[in-house]
Amino acid sequence: MNRNYDSIEFQEGDSKLLNHYRKYFSDTVVEDFRRIKNSDDSFEGHKAFMSKIEAYVQENVKYDSKEDYHNLVDTLKLLAENDV
Repeated sequence: MNRNYDSIEFQEGDSKLLNHYRKYFSDTVVEDFRRIKNSDDSFEGHKAFMSKIEAYVQENVKYDSKEDYHNLVDTLKLLAENDV
């Protein structure tokens, strides 16, 4: 089975899923998490960064399912790591 996955390119700006979930986070929140991310690039810093994201989503965003929760966490992580 030989599949060529190189021909498929996904661009974050075009992702409907990312665009759907990014509306839950203001630019201020994203900037705050971007500062947290940039302040410590160690493994422990990454664990703390992810814990803060998870806590923020649990406390400040209303979601309907576990899938929504995970998508929100992933979206905030992507937004904080990149300039999308």
